[in-house]
Amino acid sequence: FSVAQLQTESKKSMFGRRSSSNSGVTGTGVSNSAGSNDGSSLYFVKGMPEAVLGECLSHVTKDGSSSALTEDGKLDVLAQSRRMAASGLRVLAMAYGPSLDQLTFAGVIGMEDPVRVGVTDAVRQLRRGGVKVLMVTGDSKETALAIARRCGILGSDYEEEEIHGSDDTLMENFHHSQGQFSDIEFGAAFALSGDEIDAIPSSNLADSIIGIRVFYRVVPKHKLALVRALQQHGEIVAVTGDGVNDALSLKGADIGISMGRSGTDVAKEASDIVLADDDFSTITLAIAEGKGIFFNIRNFLAFQLSTSFAALTMAGVATAFGLPSPLNAMQILWINIIMDGPPAQSLGVEPVDEKILKAKPRKADDPIVTRALLARCITSAALIVFLTLKVFANELDDGKVTRRDTTMTFMMFVNCDLLNAYCCRSSERAFYELNLFSNQAFLWAVGGSVIGQLLVIYFAPLQEVFQTEALTGSDMVYIVFLSSSMLWLDTLRKKFFSSWFSDVYHASPRAKKDDDAGKMTKVRSWLNFRQLDRSTNKKAKARSRNMLAL
Repeated sequence: FSVAQLQTESKKSMFGRRSSSNSGVTGTGVSNSAGSNDGSSLYFVKGMPEAVLGECLSHVTKDGSSSALTEDGKLDVLAQSRRMAASGLRVLAMAYGPSLDQLTFAGVIGMEDPVRVGVTDAVRQLRRGGVKVLMVTGDSKETALAIARRCGILGSDYEEEEIHGSDDTLMENFHHSQGQFSDIEFGAAFALSGDEIDAIPSSNLADSIIGIRVFYRVVPKHKLALVRALQQHGEIVAVTGDGVNDALSLKGADIGISMGRSGTDVAKEASDIVLADDDFSTITLAIAEGKGIFFNIRNFLAFQLSTSFAALTMAGVATAFGLPSPLNAMQILWINIIMDGPPAQSLGVEPVDEKILKAKPRKADDPIVTRALLARCITSAALIVFLTLKVFANELDDGKVTRRDTTMTFMMFVNCDLLNAYCCRSSERAFYELNLFSNQAFLWAVGGSVIGQLLVIYFAPLQEVFQTEALTGSDMVYIVFLSSSMLWLDTLRKKFFSSWFSDVYHASPRAKKDDDAGKMTKVRSWLNFRQLDRSTNKKAKARSRNMLAL
């Protein structure tokens, strides 16, 4: 069938159009005075093959004439359509006729809508991080499954023939798939149609879609129903979309994500986030950034709380036993503003640990301050207090507080504080496992704090303000030696008592499979393509958060 055969040199006036989302057929009527002496109309119709074939009475033969369309002919067309769809092509049927009741089937066309560059890698990273990616589309079952396998939503990343393939091999795969209907049904146990969703009672929908990864032939009401069903299980649902039909689901989701370039104004208004570059991989970066921010906040709190506990405890002990204060007011103010501020802020931009990226998404109500974090804070504060008071007691030999006494105590506290900040860069890795130069902001912050502290000790004008005096080289070596015990305490906690002092990051099932697959010689798939048992799947509903790719 050639589109050129339907074009005419004469003027055309559009006078009728019929579109039905239920039937899957869209028709356009054209008045063609040049093609017909009586000025009759000619309708052009496109839509789903199964819907268009149901409206046709005849078909175009090789010589251009019309012949009656039989049931066997319809089956042949549907079979060919399925083969094309199984290669990832979007298939449309075309028909024309003098009226919508007298249509002649013209043929089918396959349109390629290739997966964007980076989508496959982004989906792979999301699945490794415990995020469940679902496809919700209006395409046919065969097309949806083919695209899902190509994107990595279905299948394994370790198949010998890569699921994302190159665009040059698309038609080669199409010819290769002819007659192989087993490939068409590959992953069908993980797919559900819009009609099947309608047949499921709303009260049972949440349990019925567990394990389903592809939803095809859906309409806007189905998208919103899926969002509601996932939210019933306490899932955090993010929806991506760009059209007017996506507005309902974007608004109903916990996080609505619209496209900045190709998205409609309606979709942008209904969404919470607008992707300026229309790049799906940006979502992966945002999730990684979000995980990093949360755990960096914990590291920030671990440092700030331990320092505050130490300062308060020291002041409390001195007051309770009637001892002179180890630090004067200016020194305490210096510690709180200058020594704690910049290093603590730099912990907020610490690069995300790979182990955290592979961890399962946390629950929305997970506390920031955990028992492990408090345990680290208390032990660190206890050691800081012990070392500082030890130095103060050693220097306070005559019972009178001198500048040297407070200077030694001040320097010990600050040194312990800075080493504690270095240990707080990670709740899992010991100090010798950290990359010294991975956080440039931390280096600048600590470097500035060290320079400022040395100025306070050795610069005469500042000595008068902070009531300090210059220390000898042996004094500095002594302080550094004692304060280094902060590093050894941290190593003991992380290497021998990790169950008490470390926040446990459980790797997602996909990340574990990926790690195991790297050690295996035989390629294996993470997904077991079989009909899932509903009772077993209920246990999996809390394992990950869900993202709907619409």
